Amino acid sequence: MKKVLMIMVVALVLLSGCSSSGQKENSKKKIGVLIWVEHPALNDALIGLEAGLEDLGVKDEIEIVVKNANDDASNANMMVDQFVNDGVDLIYAIATPAAQAAMAGTDSENIPVVFNAVTDAESAGLVDSNDKPAGHVTGVSDMVPVNQQLALIKEFLPNAQKIGVLYNTGEDNSLHQIKLIESMISKHGLDLVTQGIGGTEDIALATETLVSKVDALYIITDNTVASATSQVVGIANETKTPVFMAEAGQFEHGILASDSISYVKLGEAAAKQVKDILFEDVKPGDIPVVIGGVTELLVSESVAEFLELEIPESVLERATLK
Repeated sequence: MKKVLMIMVVALVLLSGCSSSGQKENSKKKIGVLIWVEHPALNDALIGLEAGLEDLGVKDEIEIVVKNANDDASNANMMVDQFVNDGVDLIYAIATPAAQAAMAGTDSENIPVVFNAVTDAESAGLVDSNDKPAGHVTGVSDMVPVNQQLALIKEFLPNAQKIGVLYNTGEDNSLHQIKLIESMISKHGLDLVTQGIGGTEDIALATETLVSKVDALYIITDNTVASATSQVVGIANETKTPVFMAEAGQFEHGILASDSISYVKLGEAAAKQVKDILFEDVKPGDIPVVIGGVTELLVSESVAEFLELEIPESVLERATLK
């Protein structure tokens, strides 16, 4: 009888331990991450989120599930539906199309959305205003310092007249950047030549057409073009056309210079918003959109040598050489 009682006690203790463990595991907050397409800048936004959650001391209390839409709206919509069905506590959407899909798919649900790598959340219809989002969505903008980057191009190439920009006509963030460039470029004694594309299949022909008309290319934070940076640079190299870029995630693919924001830092900023929503019960609509950040000027000595360009002293004084 004593043996039977002891076995029962041990069994109850074990069951209690398993139950506690299960409850602890189930008590974790679940974040569904929807990344629009695979490329370094967007990947860095996820790396930054994880690093930020670690620094804030909440990473061990969170389960992260990552899905990649592969530049496809139907994939994104399906993945948001999966997140909703799985009962995630929050969706972290990286890039404007991903954020729009997440917002649309959670409108009738009580699931907050935090976005990243969105250039203009207001024009994308994600928030009422950056200061007061008002709905169930907030996040971090990757608005680049366009004026600063145009100044860099002119500083590097004082005799340049025409700057070429490839952009996906279906990306709201790209359309917004084109408008910004158009409003600022004449101040730098430059003209803008644009070439719209519908997808990656248009990249080669569009780049060939553009480099025949311009003195340099400027790759904005367009997800489609950024994911094909090596292809764009390869074509530009055939005519020794310098390529500048708004962000440095693809710098190693032959970019001459980039006065770039850090997507890792943007991810860390998003982590603070996530913590406030999941652990401090702050409503997304009461959290202002984070805009901008400190930039770092990167310049490639090897690319400058290949292009037979001398790096200006004024650039060398503040640049990190790669």
